[in-house]
Amino acid sequence: MDLVPSLPDDALADVLRRLAPRDLAASRCVCKSWLRVLDVRRLLRADLLPLSLGGIFLNFHSLYFTQFLNRPTAGATVSGRLDYTCNYSDPCRYPPRAYVYVHCNGLLLFHHCVVNPATQQWALFPVPPDVPKPPGMHFSTHTYLVFDPTLSPNYFELFILPDIPSKMNNDECEELEWPPSTLILPVYSSKTGSWEDMTFCREGEAAGTFPDMVKSSPICNGRLSAYWQGALYISCSNCFILRISLSDYKYRVISLPADVCALDRGFYLGKSVKGIYCASLLQKTQLDVKLKVWFLTSQTKWVLKHDRDIFPILPNLNFDKHYNRPWILQEFDYWYEYDASQVSDEEDAMADNNNEALVEEVKFDWDSDNDDVLEPGSANNKNYLCILGFHPYKEVVFLSSWDRVLAYHWTSSKIQHLGKLFPNFYLKRRLSFHHPMVTGAFPYTPCWLGELPEKLNLEAQLED
Repeated sequence: MDLVPSLPDDALADVLRRLAPRDLAASRCVCKSWLRVLDVRRLLRADLLPLSLGGIFLNFHSLYFTQFLNRPTAGATVSGRLDYTCNYSDPCRYPPRAYVYVHCNGLLLFHHCVVNPATQQWALFPVPPDVPKPPGMHFSTHTYLVFDPTLSPNYFELFILPDIPSKMNNDECEELEWPPSTLILPVYSSKTGSWEDMTFCREGEAAGTFPDMVKSSPICNGRLSAYWQGALYISCSNCFILRISLSDYKYRVISLPADVCALDRGFYLGKSVKGIYCASLLQKTQLDVKLKVWFLTSQTKWVLKHDRDIFPILPNLNFDKHYNRPWILQEFDYWYEYDASQVSDEEDAMADNNNEALVEEVKFDWDSDNDDVLEPGSANNKNYLCILGFHPYKEVVFLSSWDRVLAYHWTSSKIQHLGKLFPNFYLKRRLSFHHPMVTGAFPYTPCWLGELPEKLNLEAQLED
């Protein structure tokens, strides 16, 4: 017997649809009448949440706009074209910088805005405030994005975190703990539309003391972060992990796994099946490539899940040969398209049509566990591997092998060839400073839910 006071179905549905998805899921357990209204009227749309892999956004060396490797799907397909967030009329912003810095649950962080590629909604944010620096010290800052559509599908937050400090000169400076016991971070809330300082208190020990700490500068994936169950995990210069709890305003330093070197440029931190994982790819020689995967079982303890030399099972791929793979690389050369002197109206329309066709042609199902599994062994000894990220819902790590993207299932040691890595126009360039290389990768989970706050006036924002 239902003990909850009854309401007409229309009135109850009007009340329930105002709840966040996580509260809607809990409401299904209240009583049978609520369960019936929720299910019949499809108020809880799990298909709109970021619960599937849509592809991988990719950054490349000397290329200041992000490309998209699209995973085929039977549902709606996302376009990787993101230059609608750029101001083409500003001569000081040539070329357009549709460049991804962080991904979180379907939203992408640019230097000036947050964008949802699935809905093509985007929202500017005010210029971040400066972070005070102690005398005699210097540090850079990075901005991180938090978005949880199960709690608040219409709002996001940005956090500015200082990097490990360095001395500005050879003068003596005061020894201090890092991070400090009280960490004051500028935080932007899209709900209020403003930046405010937020204080987080440290639990446990500091990572070390300054100026004795040594940081590294990874070539690939230099700004690693992951959001999981109300906490933001950040890799701080590949030296330690910072766990910031957003519910009680506390933070904790997490040491790297014992076998990970602080200077290891093959380190990766991310979210996968059960929570927070990290991986290390140590390539001592071209014939010795060791991949390790760890899982964070508690707030501080890493458990080794996989440890193998994967070179003997790497496939021998002919990089000069064209392969028809299931994943499609959407290529957008904004530099070429932006220069009106090089592109005629006919060429511009042809490029748009080609990219639209590219998005449309991949609408089919693909079994990501069993299709395109490659025979192991006989790999080219000139392979250069890089970690691109974790599959968010499978025990899979994505790797790049020169111009190819591979999926490695660490429980079965199966390897799949997904598609090509570099855009054709990128490889054709012959610039003195240009060396084809991936510098960042973001496995992307589309979110079709929520509406971003109304955009600030673009012209006014750029004038400030």
